[in-house]
Amino acid sequence: MRRALLAQAYAALPRYASPAFWQMLEAGETPLEVVVRCLRHAVSCEDDQGRERILEIVFGRTCAINQRWSRSVLKNLPILGGERASVVNDLCADLYEILFRAILDHTRLFWEENFLHCLYFERKHVHQAFLFREGYWKNTQVKESTRVLRAVLTSFDQSLSLAHDDYCALDVADEGAQRMLETIVDDEVLNLVLALPERLKAVILLKFWDGHTEKETAQILGVSDRTVRQRILVATELLRKSLAEEKVGG
Repeated sequence: MRRALLAQAYAALPRYASPAFWQMLEAGETPLEVVVRCLRHAVSCEDDQGRERILEIVFGRTCAINQRWSRSVLKNLPILGGERASVVNDLCADLYEILFRAILDHTRLFWEENFLHCLYFERKHVHQAFLFREGYWKNTQVKESTRVLRAVLTSFDQSLSLAHDDYCALDVADEGAQRMLETIVDDEVLNLVLALPERLKAVILLKFWDGHTEKETAQILGVSDRTVRQRILVATELLRKSLAEEKVGG
């Protein structure tokens, strides 16, 4: 039903790029899903001026709610009063970079069906990536949690998929190493993960803690899928060595 209504709204628009068309879009009553479809039509027509004008419409219609969201999710961070407005704007800028990239991508059809749902999803990912980059992740998300990184432990004895369908064994599949990993207590694993370099820690937390796919992790961090796989390989090797040292030292 919703899809049919949106299709009707799109079909009812005046001729693309006509004065009546712009008047209707700028009135702010056209569903954002339909606006996204118009944007993608402008891209297909190679109408750069129309594309930029529609992007401005999307920005204008979402700016206030995204500013409120940014202030809300950052309100408990230890930010100096004079810097808070700048940090809020930085988070919004990150969001719009991802948002505009998404709505310009014609393969991401769900933006034409439920704009707000997609926006909420992107907000979550942008917020997490922002916390990682600015060094706030531990303070706001991890320090009070004692959940076991079971996905980390169980993944150590599996081959890691690399580019071009190649595989690299993680060299921890022997039974002795596996038993060692399973005896590690929660806090020890978590502390070792948090001690990793920032770029490696972010990948491990997103992939194994939050359960994101490699593709989602790459999108959040703004890197390629291959980079994510390489960082997982490096991080798991460091964790394997750290876990072995903890076992020997303990």
